[in-house]
Amino acid sequence: ENEAEMMALTTMNPETRRIIRITPEEAEATFDMFDMLLGDNLAARKDYIAEHGGDYLDLADIS
Repeated sequence: ENEAEMMALTTMNPETRRIIRITPEEAEATFDMFDMLLGDNLAARKDYIAEHGGDYLDLADIS
């Protein structure tokens, strides 16, 4: 969904990307989070953003 230029600046940039280890104990919770954030359950995503969105404001790149 991202353009190549955006990927080069973010995800694929070795200076800014993060790689995290997911252990088998965390796999189900990680899958559930990815599914909620990127899947088809819009209501769950909206609920999560409404409840936790404020936690991420200082990380947002808002001009």
